[in-house]
Amino acid sequence: MGENKKLTFIEASCIITGYGVGGGIMAVPYLAERNGLLLTFVIIAAAYLFSVLLHLMIAEMCAGEKESIQIVELFRKYLFKGPYENIFAWLFFILLLVILFSSMAAYVVGAGEILVNLLNLPLWAGKLAFYLIAAGVVFFGLKVLGISEKYAIAAITVIFIILSAASIGQPLQALPLFKPAGSVTLALFGMVMFAFASFFSVPQAVEGLSWNKKLIPGAVLTGIGLNLVFVSIVVFFALSVSQTVTEVAIIGWSAVIGGWAAVLGSIFVFLAMLTTYWSLSYALVVIIKERVGWPEKLSWLTATLPTIVIALAGTATFLSLMRLVGGGIAVVVALLLVPAYRASRRSRIAEPDLDSGWNIGSWGNTIFQILIILAYLLAALGSFVAI
Repeated sequence: MGENKKLTFIEASCIITGYGVGGGIMAVPYLAERNGLLLTFVIIAAAYLFSVLLHLMIAEMCAGEKESIQIVELFRKYLFKGPYENIFAWLFFILLLVILFSSMAAYVVGAGEILVNLLNLPLWAGKLAFYLIAAGVVFFGLKVLGISEKYAIAAITVIFIILSAASIGQPLQALPLFKPAGSVTLALFGMVMFAFASFFSVPQAVEGLSWNKKLIPGAVLTGIGLNLVFVSIVVFFALSVSQTVTEVAIIGWSAVIGGWAAVLGSIFVFLAMLTTYWSLSYALVVIIKERVGWPEKLSWLTATLPTIVIALAGTATFLSLMRLVGGGIAVVVALLLVPAYRASRRSRIAEPDLDSGWNIGSWGNTIFQILIILAYLLAALGSFVAI
């Protein structure tokens, strides 16, 4: 492995964290308030368990391949069988392009608006500045991505520590511990599952740790575990300190502390969007390179340029729609991954030379596979609940 693709344990973990941290973390408290603190933490714990199991299955599949392989090609190899396997692979690839382009463009728009507020830039300049920072890091490859994710996650952690310390001593709001809210409870579960979803970053972590495959499961646990910590902190302080729990939790939380906290909150949201864009776009670069066979730099341009074009076009309604579809494709991927994982395990039994160096053992058996499918079906239902 070249040094430009060799990751440390922390860098691999942060790539996984970076993918998920820009997801639904800040939206969780808004739903949590309507379910009670105790029920919310039970849901968070269950979502973490199911998410970790699925991501470990992805890691086991990727680590068991002779070469680095992305999720699209895993599906082609293990699911899209028969005379139409390539057609199905191309259709899934095209669908993935549309979803990821739109999702990443949404982050360009959101982060651009933050730069407008922080630096008083024109909106187009804020979008362009974010794109140059975000896509520029990805241009230099996996190692630079890992280092950048590490420092960005460190900065996010520092912001959390500062805001948490400043929140101590604030008047606490009276909160019910247990308040089942029916369909809203399901919506909360779906949002937390979305916040932990880092499907496309796992193959990058596996590739970067191929020099020591025994580090891979720990990186997955740590990467999603950091998001578990972030979600828990946001929920606790947003619910206990905020006078009004806002849809973007850090707005209400920081408003209680003061103006400087609002600036830190904006920086947090910017970094969260940045890390997610990094992980998504690098995954897409490699997916395009594998499927189309283009050189890495051309794949990088294809993966990133449409995102700034869509963002500058100002198609906000389109983006909102596609972000909803993006949650749907995450569930579809999760549901396809379980049968792919089963086929992958059978293949490794038939070909002993396909050794991943580790496996999740009985945690990957049929019972847990069924539980994961049920969990993601519930998450899918939750994403369509009116709140």
